[in-house]
Amino acid sequence: MKDPTQNRQLIYLGSSQKDTEKLPLDVRDVFAEALRMALRGETHEDAKIFRHYGSGVFEVVADHRNNTFREIYLAKYPEVIFVIHIFQKKSKKGIATPKPDMEVIEKRLKWAAKIYEEEYGKNRKKG
Repeated sequence: MKDPTQNRQLIYLGSSQKDTEKLPLDVRDVFAEALRMALRGETHEDAKIFRHYGSGVFEVVADHRNNTFREIYLAKYPEVIFVIHIFQKKSKKGIATPKPDMEVIEKRLKWAAKIYEEEYGKNRKKG
């Protein structure tokens, strides 16, 4: 049987691809490497389970000049990695993810599940 991760797709949701282009180069490099590894079925050393959603949803945190940037991606499906949200953390309350960002993440995770079911769900049921 063919390993589905060999031809895994990368799908950026919403503004996440444009948001990537605005990142400092060193942060962009960290996030890109984390996604390359996820496409191979591996986990980057800076990628952690995003505690709000559990298995399959990862957060990569990178710092640049006293600024913190986050990348949230969904890697629970064998055929595709969804880049959910990329943002600069501006919360003044410790490590908490700001509410507007959590709302974006929640909305895009639902969107990813819908896309997955529409694009891949039918094929998986046959196999």
